[in-house]
Amino acid sequence: MLIIIQFVQMKKILAVSGGVDSMVMLDLFLQSGVDFGIAHCNFQLRGVDSFLDEELVEKTARKAKIPLHITRFETNEYAQNKGLSIQMAARKLRYDWFEVLQKEFDYQLIATAHHRDDVLEGFFLNLLRKTGISGLHGIRPKSHSLIRPMLFASKEDILQYAENQNIEFREDCTNKDDHYQRNYIRHHIIPAFKQLKGNFADSMLESIHIIAKQEAVYKNHIRQVAEKLIHKTLNEWELSIKEVKKLPYPDVYLFEILYPFHFNETQIDNILKSMDEKEEKTFYSPSHQLLKTRDWLIIKSIENEIVNPIIIGNLDTASFAECGIKIEIIPYAKDFVFENNPHIAYFDLDKLHFPLELRAWKQGDFFFPLGGKGKKKISDLFTDAKLNSLEKQKNRLLCNGNQDIVWVLGLRGDNRYKVTAKTKRILLCKLYL
Repeated sequence: MLIIIQFVQMKKILAVSGGVDSMVMLDLFLQSGVDFGIAHCNFQLRGVDSFLDEELVEKTARKAKIPLHITRFETNEYAQNKGLSIQMAARKLRYDWFEVLQKEFDYQLIATAHHRDDVLEGFFLNLLRKTGISGLHGIRPKSHSLIRPMLFASKEDILQYAENQNIEFREDCTNKDDHYQRNYIRHHIIPAFKQLKGNFADSMLESIHIIAKQEAVYKNHIRQVAEKLIHKTLNEWELSIKEVKKLPYPDVYLFEILYPFHFNETQIDNILKSMDEKEEKTFYSPSHQLLKTRDWLIIKSIENEIVNPIIIGNLDTASFAECGIKIEIIPYAKDFVFENNPHIAYFDLDKLHFPLELRAWKQGDFFFPLGGKGKKKISDLFTDAKLNSLEKQKNRLLCNGNQDIVWVLGLRGDNRYKVTAKTKRILLCKLYL
């Protein structure tokens, strides 16, 4: 009873296309008496029909006095720019917009009109896409803020209800086009199975339910193995290649571990093959970068990467959390004790020209290393220090106002700015990560 009360009180929005499934869902919500809003996406893919769908939804919402949100997408253009299929582009546009509506209008639940037949069609589609067990568990009634209240009904049930209640809806002519895999499955594959077994739909849904439970056991095991294998640092995940290779079916484990980082099946297959190679290789997903070294797979979030330089003004004390550096001005005396720590550097303040700059390194950068003779390329310093690609990428340079490199953070200071007997004030720089 408490769950029902909580559901009624939560602010909901219905995704309504104008098709029979969503219009029946809309009618059922109207009959329930709960408050909700409507969201309609016009993907502008079917010419005038797209605008007739929009018109029907708008007319229905206005008649029922329901809050309505409508948006129009340039779907073809978006798909082309992003290299996506029309279906995937429309899906991304749709759900991204739902997130915007949630934040702007504080909707807690989003209802879509997926039904029982969608579960069956999705099963066969995912078989074709080689998604593994994760793609065979069916459409869940609730996933985060998404709810699918129509999963109890078949397409036949929905059509019958629409006829009985005289519900107006729009028929999408593309639903008859067998060029789309989902339509071919709907029109040919599933009817063929129903000929073999009259209660095929019920039997198949039971099988999908069993697969969902088996997946839960499988995922729990994968999670336990991953917790032992993955070493998490502040911004990175490290995975021992040696330990991965010890696993039975390492390709299965690697897929499950890397898929949450948005690496696709082809990339994961290439990463697996690269583990037998000695040279470094780098792979990118939309959200993460993976570096394959001789012994490790190192994963790093691209979003956490610092892109823009940080300007440091003339100040007494400063902390820059993005790079984990603290800068402090202190007086110098002959009995001053220097700490022998690569994460701490000391410079003659009067030789520096503010503002200083904290930036990434680039090819051609050089400096005059403390304790060395002449100048040295930063790339050579990195090689001597045996830094891998990710370590080189995340390293930062503290630069003088004239763009001279003062400090390669955590590695070496520049001889031109060292503290001498003539120094009066010291700029102390400390890495605290």
